[in-house]
Amino acid sequence: MYKAGFILINKPKGISSAMCVNILRKKIGRKIKVGHAGTLDIPASGLLVLLVGKLTRTSSYVMELPKRYITTIKLGEQTDTDDASGEVQNQADWKHVKEEDADSVLASFLGHRIQVPPNVSAVSINGRRAYDLAREKKFFDIPSRIVFIQNIKRISPITKKGKLVLEVVCSKGTYIRSLARDLGIKLGCYAHVAFLERTDIGPFKLRNAIPLGFLEKLSREELLQKILSPQELLKGFCTCKASELDEETLARGQKLFHVPPIKWWGILEPSKVFVVEGKKLISFCDIEWRKSGCIIQPVTNITL
Repeated sequence: MYKAGFILINKPKGISSAMCVNILRKKIGRKIKVGHAGTLDIPASGLLVLLVGKLTRTSSYVMELPKRYITTIKLGEQTDTDDASGEVQNQADWKHVKEEDADSVLASFLGHRIQVPPNVSAVSINGRRAYDLAREKKFFDIPSRIVFIQNIKRISPITKKGKLVLEVVCSKGTYIRSLARDLGIKLGCYAHVAFLERTDIGPFKLRNAIPLGFLEKLSREELLQKILSPQELLKGFCTCKASELDEETLARGQKLFHVPPIKWWGILEPSKVFVVEGKKLISFCDIEWRKSGCIIQPVTNITL
């Protein structure tokens, strides 16, 4: 087994991301650390990246990778969860909505925008989860956040039942349920998420993920063979090849004052996550550009 690795899971709807983590931990041994790199709501399905061993320390970096979703939006109804799992609170006629109207509103969502998460969410409010407060019917305000919508477009006609399918590529922290809610408000008819599937996290694809039901049937030895190496994780990040001297410097926690040869540019900007890869070490670094050059500061070192 790798000292560190990760596995791509196809989570079905109806179970939590934490349950997927627990299933994997039970299969490979509870002494081995397992964590996720971004959750999915219980009613949602799709791609989860589960980190194993030392690679759990890279969770915050993997979360920075953009996500791609396919979602079906139901016009005309607002629910208390902003998806189909909740109770309908308000209804309105949606038949005045034209496809060009929806396209225009969706285009206005592109770029950085201020978003308010749903009341039923994992957002922490004074040390408590918002969904617990909502369940207790307590009044509270959820602080807004800035998210980035890289792409959002309609990929189906509006059906006779008031449903349309969207493709969304967005940053971490974006709630698709909030996008559906805001779309309904701008169209003057309410809306909620009827279906949600995450298909991509950075370079990682749902089509390459292991269905959770199949994973549960694997033996421990078979499962360990499915764990991907740390080097595979680096495909999403700007990665440089370290010389032996560079590797020794980073291993001591010391700075580099030059950029090693680029192996690949990845998906994220180097200013967000910058990786230096050696033979025995992968270093996740901060990079600061100056007129005289640059400073590369190791933040998280993973020994191989």
